[in-house]
Amino acid sequence: MDSSDQLEEISTHRALIPIRYSGDTILNVDRILRIVPFKRNVFTMMHRTHKADFMEHKWIIRYGNPEVWYERPGRAMIKHMSFLETSGCVTDASPALTTPMDDDIYNCTAGHSLDGDYTGACHQCTDEKSEAEQDLVYYIVLSTWQASDVFVHRAHFNGRQIYKLVKCGSREGAAAEAFYAAGVNGWNVAFSCVVRMGETFGDRTGAAERVEGLWNLGEDGKDNTTVRVFF
Repeated sequence: MDSSDQLEEISTHRALIPIRYSGDTILNVDRILRIVPFKRNVFTMMHRTHKADFMEHKWIIRYGNPEVWYERPGRAMIKHMSFLETSGCVTDASPALTTPMDDDIYNCTAGHSLDGDYTGACHQCTDEKSEAEQDLVYYIVLSTWQASDVFVHRAHFNGRQIYKLVKCGSREGAAAEAFYAAGVNGWNVAFSCVVRMGETFGDRTGAAERVEGLWNLGEDGKDNTTVRVFF
C-alpha cells in the first residue's frame, strides 16, 4: 500500500489552512496532508509566529517586489538584492493566514461587560470591529530551490534557496495562493503577515511594530511612519 493512502486527504485551501479564532486553543500539531487534486504531500505547521520569524523574512517584505524571485542577500547587500528568474513542500499556517476578520476581541476597555471579573471575549466589541471597514494587505513569502546545471543524484533539492513575495487583499485570497503554490508548484510557504492598506512598507519607512490582534489594524495608528504588522 502506498504510504500516501494513510494520510489525511484534502482538496481545498480551507482544509489546508483552517480558520482559528483567538479564543481557540492552539496546539503545535504538525500534519502531513495529501492534496488530492495535485497528488502532492504537504507538511503543515500550526504554531504561533514569533518576532524572530518576522525578522528572518523582513528583508523581502520591506524591499522585495511581488512576483520576483530573490536570493537571500548578505547583511551588507540587504538593499541590493540579486534578481533571479523563476524556475514534498512546507506550508507555515501562521495566525496571519488563519485569523478571520470577525476574530474574538478580548480585554474590553469600553465597559461593555457587566462582570468586572469576566475575562472572555467581548461580543459587542467583536461585532463592532468586524463590521468596520478594514482594507488589509496580506504578505506571503514563498521559497524553493533554484536548480543548478549539475544534477545531484538522489538529492531532494539542488542549488540555492530563493524567495518570492506575494501580496493579497484578503485572507481567503492569501490562503488560496498558498494552496496553489504548495499543491501545483511544490513551493514552501515560509512566512506570512498582515498590514493595513496605506501603512505598508512601500508607503512608510519607519520601524515595524507588531500588534497583538488582527482587529488592532482597524484602529488609527499613533503616527504616520510606523508600519503595524500582525503575524
